[in-house]
Amino acid sequence: MSFMADIVHEMNSSESEQFEALYRRLWGALHRPDDPDLTQHERMLLHHVPGDGAIALTELARHLALPKSSASVVVKDLARRGFLTRTRDPEDERRLRIELTTAGRERVRADTVLEPARLAAAFERLSADQREQLLATLNALAEAAEDSASRK
Repeated sequence: MSFMADIVHEMNSSESEQFEALYRRLWGALHRPDDPDLTQHERMLLHHVPGDGAIALTELARHLALPKSSASVVVKDLARRGFLTRTRDPEDERRLRIELTTAGRERVRADTVLEPARLAAAFERLSADQREQLLATLNALAEAAEDSASRK
């Protein structure tokens, strides 16, 4: 690497490290613990079911990198508890269609990894200009990250 490339690399590494440290601090201060009535697997599964349609059990298991039998056990339990419905696909009776119930859609919509009250309190400590600048900058970072990910 050239001298200038070394400087740019060092600066970017330092900025990346600073971002990572700040992200960890934010996560530690604002994360919401899992609800006692849903395991991490159950939450992930609910989030992989389309809010406005159905998904086949085999596709759901593949998305979650779970054996079909394991996904089936989780689906059955979530159906028993009213979050999902399980029906046979009318076009292929061998396939099981998984859909969110109204309670399931509400649960997914309300599910957040951050504690809303703590986040709101933190935002209140910032000026309106700081909040606007922060959100615009985070949006730009998200767009840049998504653009980088789509190029790979």
